[in-house]
Amino acid sequence: TDIPAFFAEQFVADLQAGIIRTPVDPDVTFSDDPLRMIRGVRFATQLGFRLAPETFEAICRNRERIAIVSKERITTELNKIIASPVPSTGFYLLEKTGLLPLIFPELAALGGVETVSGHAHKDNFVHTLKVLDNVAAKSDNLWLRWAALLHDIAKPRTKSYDPRAGWSFHGHEVVGSKMIPAVFRSMRLPMNEKMKYVQKLVFLHLRP
Repeated sequence: TDIPAFFAEQFVADLQAGIIRTPVDPDVTFSDDPLRMIRGVRFATQLGFRLAPETFEAICRNRERIAIVSKERITTELNKIIASPVPSTGFYLLEKTGLLPLIFPELAALGGVETVSGHAHKDNFVHTLKVLDNVAAKSDNLWLRWAALLHDIAKPRTKSYDPRAGWSFHGHEVVGSKMIPAVFRSMRLPMNEKMKYVQKLVFLHLRP
């Protein structure tokens, strides 16, 4: 009842249209608490909404301020994105706004396609998110979803090109499994049997 009529009408209109918009100037909103940028992405992912253009642009402008937010708070939001019905939505938004390299550089490194002598490999970021969505359609297990997200995490480190054989990522499952403890530690994820579960699935993901 204390909300001015204009804002109430805007709120209802946005709700009906499926739009995420900050109630005040988005630059002020995201400067006050930069975690709100990831939270906006999370809401869009959970609800199947889209970010208002000015909200999206403000996230792009203010993305560097995410550096002042603790890893614990960031990971809490990432877990909610991963637990969403179609988690790829959130990761594509994080990539498009420029937040992903700042909060999850190992995942951001999967993006892009390199071409040599007319031969290109697939975009491993796109592939990873397809795998994540496929797993999410079958299971609510958060740690299985993390395994899907991290299964090819070592491909940038193992990428090589042979003129006769083309692109290869030999041993990426082994290198990737060795990366998991450092990723979990950096993201403030539990260093217990959950980490070992993800690590083992990454190591075995090429097995039939």
